[in-house]
Amino acid sequence: MTTNIVYLMRGLPGCGKSHMARRLAGNNGVVLETDQYFYTQVGDNDHSYDFDKDLLPAAREWNLERFRDALTRSVSPIVIDRGNGLNPETREFAALGIEHGYKVELAEPDSPWWQELKVLLKYKEFVADDLFDQWATALAAKTRTGHRVPASTIRSWMSNWRHDLTVDEICQA
Repeated sequence: MTTNIVYLMRGLPGCGKSHMARRLAGNNGVVLETDQYFYTQVGDNDHSYDFDKDLLPAAREWNLERFRDALTRSVSPIVIDRGNGLNPETREFAALGIEHGYKVELAEPDSPWWQELKVLLKYKEFVADDLFDQWATALAAKTRTGHRVPASTIRSWMSNWRHDLTVDEICQA
């Protein structure tokens, strides 16, 4: 018997999450990304990222509804393309997946820069702050044509990054 699966993508902006998400989804799965709302549901150009922080709750609910629909239709794999850490939205994705009999796994990009950065994040207490500042600036530049995530936001996420996070911890948070 085949087990349906939900992948919760983890990683920082610009590290290759979306690329890996598309590969994991393959031809039969689906990639669900809250940011897609700002391409398809806001503005009149599907190629323009029209972010509005006031619409973030609506975007999250829109993506969650798409997730519920995919679960109901037994789509597999379902890939949730976002940072996925210890937050209520990630917990809801994990809980709903498990509730529907899906196996829920964490997945990360396999890009060379993410492989290097995740080691630095694992041992961040031994890494100079200016190195993380350089990484944050570089990753912010990678997002300039899309999601436009500021270096300060990325740097904050780096400070709070948990390298050893598990699905069980997400569900219990």
